[in-house]
Amino acid sequence: MPSVERMRPLLGTFVTIRAQGAANASEDAVAAAVESAFVAISRVDRLMSFHRRSSDIGRLKRARPGTRLRVHRWTYHVLREAQRLRSESGGAFNCNVGTPLMRAGLLPKLVRGLPVRQHPARPDIHLDKCGWVRLSTRVVFDLGGIAKGFAVDKAVEALQQGGIASGLVNAGGDMRVFGVEPQPVLARCPSDPSNVRMIGMLTNGAIATSAAYFVDRTPLAGTVASAIIEPPTGRRVMLANSVSVVASSAMLADALTKVAVIKQRLPSRLARYARARIVTI
Repeated sequence: MPSVERMRPLLGTFVTIRAQGAANASEDAVAAAVESAFVAISRVDRLMSFHRRSSDIGRLKRARPGTRLRVHRWTYHVLREAQRLRSESGGAFNCNVGTPLMRAGLLPKLVRGLPVRQHPARPDIHLDKCGWVRLSTRVVFDLGGIAKGFAVDKAVEALQQGGIASGLVNAGGDMRVFGVEPQPVLARCPSDPSNVRMIGMLTNGAIATSAAYFVDRTPLAGTVASAIIEPPTGRRVMLANSVSVVASSAMLADALTKVAVIKQRLPSRLARYARARIVTI
């Protein structure tokens, strides 16, 4: 069975795609499926990047309250899922955290007249039918906590549509695997990120990890300031370890790591919905 593995810089990290075709597949066909998976990831980046002025997120953060904008169906899907997760996590998951991240120097200050205060309990947007978004207040969304996982899912979808029997997509620790062969899962040691350890095997599932080892190396009492913002204070969460979530999709695993860090658990309803569990090292 032909197998192809490629790595490219995307989504602010390195993305690895590994694909194994069926017994009668050609290597060219497998390579074409891998290419289509990279195309899907690039499309998510163009649509949801905080840094791109022309992205759907770039347009939303420049829009005034009351504006109604049409977004791509992929962006609409991610925003809808983000609203669901925000509601069912009691506000622990919140994408409207661009302002505190910019003030912390973790995102470029591209927006003038930033909102002074976030209101996690209030709806920021209303999702109308057919991909229309209405803003009820000024928003500075950062979808980095959910869109990378969604990009991994779309890459897996592209591989499967290309006839790939088993494969792996890994975007800087947001990983999803499919097929009959279990794949080893590696995680960096929080105290020494240059070292990795195997934390288990994964078959037909996804895993994502949140940690602070590449964010801020100024420890305080054994903890490090992460890039996760705690609503409604707007403060960065201090982390002493890494938190991984295994779930049915990479998008859910990606998002739920933030909930697990902030609440130190997963609400049972969310855990059932995502078929998720926490792994901490």
